[in-house]
Amino acid sequence: MHNKVVAMGASLIRELRCLGNKELVQVYHCGSELSEQSKMLLFTIDDRLELVDVCGDLVGQGVLNQTMADKFRNWWIKPLAMYHTDLRHVMLMDVDDISIKNPAALRDLKPYKTTGTTFFYDRHYLQKLFATFDYGRFNVLGGNSPSQHALESFAYTNKTCHEMDSSLVLVDKDRAGQRVMDIMLWFITEERFRFRYSFGDKETFWLAFEMAHVPYAFSPWGVSGVSSTPNRDMELHPDTLCGSILHYMPINDQDPEMLYVNGKALLDPYPEGIKEAPKTRWNNMFNALPTHMTPRQPRAVLGKFGDEENIYSECLVDLGSTPLPELFTGSLLRRRLHYYGVQSGMLATLQHCTTYQ
Repeated sequence: MHNKVVAMGASLIRELRCLGNKELVQVYHCGSELSEQSKMLLFTIDDRLELVDVCGDLVGQGVLNQTMADKFRNWWIKPLAMYHTDLRHVMLMDVDDISIKNPAALRDLKPYKTTGTTFFYDRHYLQKLFATFDYGRFNVLGGNSPSQHALESFAYTNKTCHEMDSSLVLVDKDRAGQRVMDIMLWFITEERFRFRYSFGDKETFWLAFEMAHVPYAFSPWGVSGVSSTPNRDMELHPDTLCGSILHYMPINDQDPEMLYVNGKALLDPYPEGIKEAPKTRWNNMFNALPTHMTPRQPRAVLGKFGDEENIYSECLVDLGSTPLPELFTGSLLRRRLHYYGVQSGMLATLQHCTTYQ
């Protein structure tokens, strides 16, 4: 977390509490990213919260030097936090996640119970990595022997360069073991400066497990999304939604159950910043009232995007649409109340957990 997203982060913490989550929340930052005012705000809204300057701590331990530490003032801090935390059951969340269910419930489901992990697919090198990785350095037996999941992954078969969405990541660090964490640190302190193996941090997590030959689990469902009101999705192409990413509960129930949306554009009037507002694409603008979501379905190769009006790379082409659950509208309103309450200094709004139907 950093100063510019403190309101969003604070509203996420309150959302988790309203959903019944009472776990310790660790807020990771790098050096001076959080002002004293921001720190006081966070401590004011929650009494089960720790602020962790991971850069300062790892520099002090001699794991990183200051020059390297400064390169984690961005999304790369997420795998660094996973490496550093002393918690066993880690649930790593983006500040713009909007959940309608306590995500800790994922630990009771098959993916986490069988592997101690739950990963989610993203919207859209691997062979070279498997062939050249220094397995001996990390005492990994078996050498170049990719798992069946890796061999069938869209990334390995060149159907996409994106495999994983890291907006919500669950890992049992005891089951993962130190070797996975050491390989994760290698990816983010060495490999990413030699080769761009990932768009941001997101591929780091599953690849660390894969290279360590430690089992991991993805949701059985592909990525979904919500309709974008400014992009006029439901008017122009109702079977192709272009809004924020949505994920379902990773269970094979007959009735699909939505879990969360990763949606800064549902909260921030200027999702890409005020300076970028004139250049922001329609589907990335503030989305006041999404009404539909992509139906739950197994992961599939996405259709191409191109010349059609308002079709962008984020669009889930021809995957259909179905109404969002009524619960989501109330949950979104509550989250916005908390977010704008912090933005306006009206912290009393954070005490309200009521959802409006």
